[in-house]
Amino acid sequence: MTKSPLAIVTGANGNLGTAVVSRLTASNFRVARVEHNVMHLDDEFDCEVDFKDPESVMRAFGEAARRAGPLRAVVHTIGSFRGGRNVIDAEGAMFLELFQTNVMTTVYTLRAALAAMKPQGEGNIAVVCSRDANHGRAGSSAYAASKAAQLRVVESAAAEARSFGVRINAVLPGTLDTPQNRAAMPDADRSSWLQLRDVADVLTYLVSNTSAAVHGQAITL
Repeated sequence: MTKSPLAIVTGANGNLGTAVVSRLTASNFRVARVEHNVMHLDDEFDCEVDFKDPESVMRAFGEAARRAGPLRAVVHTIGSFRGGRNVIDAEGAMFLELFQTNVMTTVYTLRAALAAMKPQGEGNIAVVCSRDANHGRAGSSAYAASKAAQLRVVESAAAEARSFGVRINAVLPGTLDTPQNRAAMPDADRSSWLQLRDVADVLTYLVSNTSAAVHGQAITL
């Protein structure tokens, strides 16, 4: 009996990560879930992973591929938002925090995923970015800069991975309809907000074989 393909979802305990895990599972993937500092795969294994330490991320992805692989798909959803401060008032610490969370976790995830996928000559990676990667706006310089840098990393990795059969794409969503966003913006018009299941559907499509012609794209939602 053929095993279901292995996928890793980072930030699997978040709103979007949870929706992605559900959608991938429904699509017959076995999903290793990175929740906080632990990677879980049902009763097959658990291992610690620290996204501030590139070697820790490399070990965790390698362990997943060794014990439950080969690794066919990765969806990276880890990220954070900090806004409301203009360029004059934004502390350097805010820039560093956002670059660590949004950019460096993406770098470490891509490195670890590609280390597992390159030898097998196949694999699909989708990274959650933001519409703010495309432009700056008032009060969002640190966040927009980190998301733009994240997208440039993804685009560069996609160009590099093309030659050995790994596809990498980014999704740039607008505001997600989450309990946190509803609480933060109680009077907002939510008609244009994105449903988590819809974003999860796009991410699942991008790491499935049905999207074989899609590579190096930044898909705005």
